[in-house]
Amino acid sequence: MKPDQISGLFWGTIGLLAIFGSLSLGLGNLSEPGSGFFAFTAGCFVCLMAFIVVFRASFLTQGLQAQISTLWKGARWKRPIVVALLILGYILVVERMGFLLTGFLFLFVILKVVEKLSWKKAIFVPICTLSVSYFLFIYFLKANLPKGILGF
Repeated sequence: MKPDQISGLFWGTIGLLAIFGSLSLGLGNLSEPGSGFFAFTAGCFVCLMAFIVVFRASFLTQGLQAQISTLWKGARWKRPIVVALLILGYILVVERMGFLLTGFLFLFVILKVVEKLSWKKAIFVPICTLSVSYFLFIYFLKANLPKGILGF
């Protein structure tokens, strides 16, 4: 088996797991989506992309496959890995620390460390973004956001 076929099958399995897991949460309908609606949609998208990868790896000519594989040559993996680890950390601590504090720290680290913005921008952008998000979710959507240790 080709590496693309193996990776396609792996991600197809992940997509199917997301789909089956979301079914137990309830999908709801388009006007009132349930808890599992987003996970179901994401799982379907992952399965579709995995199918495309497996199809291309199985049926395309070798010349086109070689052109596709050269797209990844010289790729710099440090930033995507750092961002993925930051997202994982955000997911793990948002319930305990709260939406505002965790969101601020997450955005600040991405802007200051990963994007290397100035201190002023690295502080200003998260404050603006989280203020608008908090106002939107709390007052317009009436959503419950994790309060965490600060109590808001």
